[in-house]
Amino acid sequence: MEEKKSKKSWLTTLILCWFLGFLGIHRIYAGRIGSGLLMLYATIAACFATYANILFGMCAFLAVGSVVVYDFLIICTKNFKDCYGAYIAEDNITNF
Repeated sequence: MEEKKSKKSWLTTLILCWFLGFLGIHRIYAGRIGSGLLMLYATIAACFATYANILFGMCAFLAVGSVVVYDFLIICTKNFKDCYGAYIAEDNITNF
């Protein structure tokens, strides 16, 4: 059985995760809008929690950061899926 391949670019997903992972932009790019917005919300909540209590805020950032590291490793191994369940495993960048 052949696996479905996404039309999304692997390199773009990797770069978005590296630079904007805490904001969930790589998930939104992959079409996983709900979990991407949840990561954005969690990061904003962690910022406010840090303002209120530094220890609680750092724990919140650690939780979000662990999801970002997990996503980055999954993207690196080309096992990250888009919203249709297709693997984002190829660079679909066309030459102009």
